[in-house]
Amino acid sequence: MADKPRKVSVLLTETEFIQLDDLCHLKGYKKSTLIARLVREFLNENRFQNTDTLTNVYRTKGEH
Repeated sequence: MADKPRKVSVLLTETEFIQLDDLCHLKGYKKSTLIARLVREFLNENRFQNTDTLTNVYRTKGEH
């Protein structure tokens, strides 16, 4: 079964938001799809794998 998507909020400066908005408009991307792809690529490049141990440590502390 695939992982259920989770929502994340991202804060950008006004300039960063305008740059992202312009880029997405020019390239035909949706901002949320592009950001999700960039995060996945970053995690893969850094060979980060979600482990049950790591996830449980944060959940025990009440962090998500």
